[in-house]
Amino acid sequence: MEISLVFRDHLDENVLEEYAFGRLSDSKAAVLEEHILVCALCRGALAQTDDYIRLMKFAASRPLHMPQRRSNTRSALASVGVLAAACIAVAAWVKPAANPDVKLDTQPASVTLASFRGGAGASASQATGGHPLDLSISAADVPPAAHYRLEVVTSAGESIWSGPATAVDGTLLAHLTKSLSTGSYWVRLYAQPSELLAEYGLQVK
Repeated sequence: MEISLVFRDHLDENVLEEYAFGRLSDSKAAVLEEHILVCALCRGALAQTDDYIRLMKFAASRPLHMPQRRSNTRSALASVGVLAAACIAVAAWVKPAANPDVKLDTQPASVTLASFRGGAGASASQATGGHPLDLSISAADVPPAAHYRLEVVTSAGESIWSGPATAVDGTLLAHLTKSLSTGSYWVRLYAQPSELLAEYGLQVK
């Protein structure tokens, strides 16, 4: 599937679904992530697409017990109809809205990262778990590079997310599409592909 004009047009919901299912190539996913970093509408649409997929998977995982007795056939058909109607109602509710003036239900939280290690009295940046995060770093605090990448790791050093960081008006921005559970994390800034430039503490409550 082709992604074109991502900085001029809003992303098509089919493209968002392909991304949510992990079907896009790394290069196309990177282009999409750069766009949603600066587009609040597409960012919210992606969050609602993720919600839609989770609800559909949950509905599909629920066992549907079909009665074997002929006398209960009408009841069984009614149960199927109710389930189908519920799925349609859920789909209609969580599909991304086409109207840009509609307020989206899921909003990311903005977190400004500050240097953690090497400073007396420094503390980790604070964030709230359960929703996406918009991470920002002052570009004046990091060495210049053609491309930047952020990686989020657990306190044990396990990598759980990695994505591009885009320079916008003197600030490096990255959109963390997955929510983080409560705990301590490190956010590492690289000059792509692997030169470590800085490391930041992140505490999720």
